[in-house]
Amino acid sequence: MKRTLKKAVSALLCVTMVSALAVGCGSSGKKSSGGDDKESLEVWMPPLSENQDDKEIWNKILEPFEKEHNVKVNVEIIPWGNYEEKYLTGVTSGEGPDVGYMYMEMLGDFIDMGAVESLDDYLTDEEKDNYLYLDNGKIDGKQYCLPMIVGNAIVMCYNKDILAANGITEVPDNCSWDQFIDICKQVKVGADGSSEVYPLVQRWGNPSMSTLNASFYPYLWQSGGSIFNEEGTALAIDSEAGKKAVQFLYDLRFTHNILPDVVTSLTNDDCISYFCEGKTAFVEMESSSTVQFDEANVNWGFITSLTNQEKGTFVASDSLVLMSNAKNKDLAYSLIQYMLDGESMTEYHQSARFAPVAKDEEYHDNPAFKSVYEEDGEQLHTLSPAKGASKIGDTLYKNLQLMIMGEMKPEEVISESVSYADTILNE
Repeated sequence: MKRTLKKAVSALLCVTMVSALAVGCGSSGKKSSGGDDKESLEVWMPPLSENQDDKEIWNKILEPFEKEHNVKVNVEIIPWGNYEEKYLTGVTSGEGPDVGYMYMEMLGDFIDMGAVESLDDYLTDEEKDNYLYLDNGKIDGKQYCLPMIVGNAIVMCYNKDILAANGITEVPDNCSWDQFIDICKQVKVGADGSSEVYPLVQRWGNPSMSTLNASFYPYLWQSGGSIFNEEGTALAIDSEAGKKAVQFLYDLRFTHNILPDVVTSLTNDDCISYFCEGKTAFVEMESSSTVQFDEANVNWGFITSLTNQEKGTFVASDSLVLMSNAKNKDLAYSLIQYMLDGESMTEYHQSARFAPVAKDEEYHDNPAFKSVYEEDGEQLHTLSPAKGASKIGDTLYKNLQLMIMGEMKPEEVISESVSYADTILNE
């Protein structure tokens, strides 16, 4: 069985794009470049396997499908840096893929363009029963995608030796914001008792989505809030929960001095290095990155989420989609089925370590996080596929970054971000 992933493009979408879609044709009806009579299918995906060749991995997995259907599957790996831009260019020119990989923030814009096909007429009852996160792919009542990757949750990691050196024996599983602040204020020395360390570092020098997913959205969900309203028509941070989340981040930086000055320039890699080198007690990190903690022999632990009104943290939910321009949609959907089949996903996740997305798939992710996906599911939040979600998120990130730098106040972040979102959502 298979599934699909999601994302939503931030786009300056205009009428010319729609007209281009109307006349464009997909690549699935093309003959393969090998000079034979085989059909070809185009699949666009990002790099998902660290230090490995995703294209070669998929070529091996897809070989039986190609033989069975007498088709050539061309897998193109697109760098993250221009991923959405590549899709936008491909779709508007009629040269996009037959099967695409999209993250949540991309989906709203591409659905609005008419570039993504509903899967309601394709899904079987067997598939509906097999997929674990089917609702993640439902948008406006329609099944537009099938989650392929649901995992890599953001967790709060801590250095046990540093905390012990400061008289802290444990971080409670239900650690409240106030308890967390108290623990951080106690951290003054490293594991060797000699050097001062930072209580917490964050990645405010990183690209927008990565930072928001780790260092803002979890606080928003913990406050009982959401990024957008239920209809996806308004940025929902001008609320009691949103105000609490923005204020909490501000207080970590300026009221309690828990976040150091250097945080404004730190990248994700910097945060990993700081943690591995014993320079910080806490770090908000994707579960996949903890392998580096083990390699550095760090004595570390984690909690899934801090607690305020409730618990909440980010989990990736990316999906496979059937592109509307695919000429042979039945064949393209058969490819999606094959890619998301338990055997295919089990083989793929031996290289790209993610939790299962279906009942017929084996677990290959880090065993330390098995309980996160099997027991803490109510704490895990995906992003919104609202129209313009990526563009709005980027602006929110820039405003929060300015706040962390001391150039904006919490109320200004909220008002200016909401005002900008309104212009995008009401276009």
